[in-house]
Amino acid sequence: MLKTIVCIVGLASLVLCAAGRVSQVSYIGCYLDNEARDLKGLTGVSKIGQFSIGSLMLSSASMTHELCSRVCSLGGFPYFGVQVGLQCFCGTSYGSLGAANASDCNSVCSGNGASKCGGEWRISVFALTYPYKKYFEQTQMPNQTVESTQSTYWTSADKTKAECLMMCEASADCQAVIFSGQQRLCHLLRFAYPPASLSSTDGDYFVRG
Repeated sequence: MLKTIVCIVGLASLVLCAAGRVSQVSYIGCYLDNEARDLKGLTGVSKIGQFSIGSLMLSSASMTHELCSRVCSLGGFPYFGVQVGLQCFCGTSYGSLGAANASDCNSVCSGNGASKCGGEWRISVFALTYPYKKYFEQTQMPNQTVESTQSTYWTSADKTKAECLMMCEASADCQAVIFSGQQRLCHLLRFAYPPASLSSTDGDYFVRG
């Protein structure tokens, strides 16, 4: 079943298009971090939408658990972490450097004084659960893109639209699809925004529900 929506682009688009991607956010605990970083999911990524990424993290003076979870949900990451009040990390694993005392994660989130966002080299780690229904939402191609030094998509040729969507549904790494009908090319995207190199591609754009 295909459900069609139109996502508003601009400042609200990240929130609007990603809000329905996460069904549950669960706090795991406080963990150690250092310059090698525990959560490394944003390796190579320099920009997601309007947010600049540096040193594997998003830094924001308006950081909240909700903001970090929405950014990380664009890549389907199972974990996110917040640190020193304003830093956000995404990852596929956590705890490589060991657990910290719960009281060490005592920095107030810069965007919500009622929540804690890690501490100095201490990261508050959360788990993300996704509904992943077996349908896709067809949208206009967003003008928000992902910029990365590493590939954020893979392409399969000679596919129908249905085959393309089934390939995405079968892969946890696939968050969206660009299907070019004339060329029968299926571009499977690792983020719910297209990479800059495919932003002008002619085709139908689908985001995983």
